Amino acid sequence: MPNASWLALLEYARWAPSPHNMQPWLFQPLSDTECTLFYDPTRLLPGTNPTGSFMACGFGIMLECLDIAAAPRNQQVDVEFHTHELCSSDGAPVKYATLQLVPRTKPESLDRELILTRRTSRLPYDGRRISEKVYAELVAVAQAFGHQFEYSTDRAEVAWVVALNADTMFYDMSEPVACNEVAGWMRFSRKEARRKADGLAAYAMNANGLLMWLFAKANWLFRIPGIRQFTKAQYIKAMDGTRNVAWLSGPFFEKHDDWINSGRMLARLWLTMTKHGVYLHPFGSIITNAAAHAQMEEHFVNPNRKHPLWMLVRLGYSALPPKSYRLPMEHMLVQERVQS
Repeated sequence: MPNASWLALLEYARWAPSPHNMQPWLFQPLSDTECTLFYDPTRLLPGTNPTGSFMACGFGIMLECLDIAAAPRNQQVDVEFHTHELCSSDGAPVKYATLQLVPRTKPESLDRELILTRRTSRLPYDGRRISEKVYAELVAVAQAFGHQFEYSTDRAEVAWVVALNADTMFYDMSEPVACNEVAGWMRFSRKEARRKADGLAAYAMNANGLLMWLFAKANWLFRIPGIRQFTKAQYIKAMDGTRNVAWLSGPFFEKHDDWINSGRMLARLWLTMTKHGVYLHPFGSIITNAAAHAQMEEHFVNPNRKHPLWMLVRLGYSALPPKSYRLPMEHMLVQERVQS
């Protein structure tokens, strides 16, 4: 019987966001205070993110959520990594880290219930600006982790970002490696999304399932003049009301510790937004697509910026977005057959 103490904490970790909702983590509770963390080598992105940076960032988000979840017990989660590599394969789970519950040495300002209410909103937003007070709090969260949070409410800047994200969708789907990898994680119907409990579900993406299927499986259609322009216009329209965009820079592209640190920061940034009723929609493809990333770097020039840009988002207020499915707890628990 898995340790009940860990199961209660892992229920929070289960709802942490991950790239493409791939949920690459697995756990093996060993005692009241110790748990082994594994990664699933079949749930990585070797084509679009060969370094594993964004998946490691996802692990950082999950670990920060787990630490926040332990706070009401006056505990924290210490982590000892056994590898700094995330290698894709068809093999068994790979031992990634040892987690230890220890007495808490730092206060926690975030309510762990925010982890359960946090959602990504790809719905239209209502056009409201985020207050400077909230922005100041977000800037401070990023600074505490050595990152820089910049933002704009300028309508022209917002329109440029939304258009770049739309263009990136076409860039990715016209590249065979990116198209095949991303398409493999698309869930076109609610039934498929419920059955697989992972991936990019059309209903959660605010997308038409048939159109999404055509885009992934018959992308040549969207290179026909007129169809491409119409599809792009519809995609941009789905983001009506966007009034706030933000971008992050910081140590991210070089080493594993930076990826984990970035993820921990992003978790706290996301939950701070949730505390204020603000939703976030990350544009991760703009970072992993070289052409789009270059355009972003060229556009958002700042001589005072110390590090490259590694995230671009829209944020604001919307109706309550649908919640993506998550893998059941029993799927997250490792019983045997592991790689060390």
